[in-house]
Amino acid sequence: MWTFHLPTKIHFGRGISKTLPEYPELSGQRITIVTEKSVAKLDAVRTVIDSLNHVAIFDKVQPNPTVENVDTLSELLRNKQAEIIVAVGGGSVLDCAKASSFLATTSNPSIRSYHSEGKILTGGRIPVITVPTTAGTGSEVTPIAVLDDEEKQVKSPLSSPLFYPVSAVIDPDLTISVPIRVTAATALDALSHALEGFWSKNHQPICDTLAKESARIILTHLGKLYENLDNPVLREHLAYAALLAGIAFQMPKNAIIHACSFPLSKHFHLPHGEACAFTMEAAIRLNTPFMEGRMEEFAFAAGFNSVAEIINTITVLKRRAGLPCTLREASIDIDSIDLLVKESFHPLLNNNPKTITKTDLYRIYDELT
Repeated sequence: MWTFHLPTKIHFGRGISKTLPEYPELSGQRITIVTEKSVAKLDAVRTVIDSLNHVAIFDKVQPNPTVENVDTLSELLRNKQAEIIVAVGGGSVLDCAKASSFLATTSNPSIRSYHSEGKILTGGRIPVITVPTTAGTGSEVTPIAVLDDEEKQVKSPLSSPLFYPVSAVIDPDLTISVPIRVTAATALDALSHALEGFWSKNHQPICDTLAKESARIILTHLGKLYENLDNPVLREHLAYAALLAGIAFQMPKNAIIHACSFPLSKHFHLPHGEACAFTMEAAIRLNTPFMEGRMEEFAFAAGFNSVAEIINTITVLKRRAGLPCTLREASIDIDSIDLLVKESFHPLLNNNPKTITKTDLYRIYDELT
């Protein structure tokens, strides 16, 4: 028995963001645009923003958005009486917008009550339209927002059906200016979504199929994109793969790769995609013997003869893009392994096909020395 659910309407295609002003859900609404300063300066993004009859712009979203970031945006949404949000940017922008869309409908001054203190999310939300400018996070179609509570030192996802965007507008042309290192990191973040959605104890056949197809596209086209970052066809492939991966994990949820990514980002400031890519090969090696042939099935569907070939390809892709592959390259002292092991014990580990022990985590980080 299984269930599949995706309430987000998907609009996909090169140049499709130019049609946003025609969307009936925006007609006559008080629109607040959420983005971040460097993204808003891009010509293609500026065109999208200028085309909308908005009442406010919030461009202060920071990488790895914080509780305070969400609280500030929520207050703006209340003050402007926002009726719909258009979030234009990478995963940080989309996550901040989704969490704020809920908080702004409450009288609660801080998302901390729900994120770090365990209060149940109930009520309404301001509708959100997501317009991703990177190909990787899948946040445009998920009910998840990853937030950093700096005061309580907690970095963790917050999930609720209220966070599903009403529409996702995926325009691959908006990703063309993304440099190689970010292109690689975001694509490998998408690959981690595909792997973990497939690994998860909650996996189901629709998500499995999308996960395998996403991995095939990423591992076929990412290396080619390195050679021609302006290639619109390759950008379209990666945007489509990231979308599939987002759908593939949004119900099964993540596992060990994301659990390990949180302390890597929190303490050592690895961007989210790089943090996910950092432990990927070791996590594949750890899980494969406990999947009863399913990882071999995944490898074959992705176009490889063995799991070892997938692992080798991932390492090559990371090396070519300059992503860290060892603790030293990530500027992490070997004495920090104890901290990494301790803080990698996150509830997402409960989704993993292998029950994770301290010994497993030490083995992963030892592989990275």
